[in-house]
Amino acid sequence: MSLAYHEMSFQLTYKIPEDIGPGEIMRAFFCLELPKNVKGEIKSTAGSIKSPAYVKWVSRENLHVTLKFLGDVDRSQVTEIKERARGTAGRLDTFEVTIDKLGGFPKIDFPKVIWLGSESPPNEIFRLHKDLEESLISLGFERENRDYVPHITLGRTKEEDPNKVEKLGTNLQKLDLDVDWQFKIEELTLMESKLKSDGPLYNPVFRVGLGN
Repeated sequence: MSLAYHEMSFQLTYKIPEDIGPGEIMRAFFCLELPKNVKGEIKSTAGSIKSPAYVKWVSRENLHVTLKFLGDVDRSQVTEIKERARGTAGRLDTFEVTIDKLGGFPKIDFPKVIWLGSESPPNEIFRLHKDLEESLISLGFERENRDYVPHITLGRTKEEDPNKVEKLGTNLQKLDLDVDWQFKIEELTLMESKLKSDGPLYNPVFRVGLGN
C-alpha cells in the first residue's frame, strides 16, 4: 500500500467574522479540515466507486473529518464556544491521521452513508472528541448516544430500492483501496452549514490551534 504524506496548508476564501451579533441562529459543527490535495485525491477515489443506487456525493470543498455536530447555535454563544474549544485544543499536541479504510453506516453491506476512515485511528482524535463534547455540555449541547467513529463522509444514498443499496454494499466490499493518505492535524474548526438548493455551503466560523 502506497503512502502519501501531506502537510496542512489552508488558504482562506471566507472572511471569518469578528463581531457576531446575538439572536441569530446558525447550523454548525466541529470538524478537522483536510489539505486541498487530499480532498482532490479522495474525490477521485469516490468517483471510481460504481454505484447501482443513487448516491448524493459530497463536493470536494465540503470533505472533512467529522468531530462534533452541534445543530442549531445562537450566534451569541460563539464567543463562549470558542473559549471552550481553545481550552480543549490547547491541551492536545498536533497529531497525524491516516485515512485507509472504506466504510458505511449503518453497515458496509447496506450503506446509507459511505465514508472513509482509519483502520487505526489515533487516540488523540478520541480524546479531542470526548474533551470537546464534555466542555460544551454546560452550554446546552448534549453528548451523542452512540460511539464516535472518526470519518469523512463521501456520499449518502438516496435510493428507495433496497436491492440496489445492497448491490452498492457488495461493490464497496470488493473495492481495493490501494492508496492511503496521512496528514497532520493542527487545528480545530467550527463550521457553519447553510443549506442551498444545490447542497450545503460550509463556512468556517473560527479555527483554534492544537497545543496553543
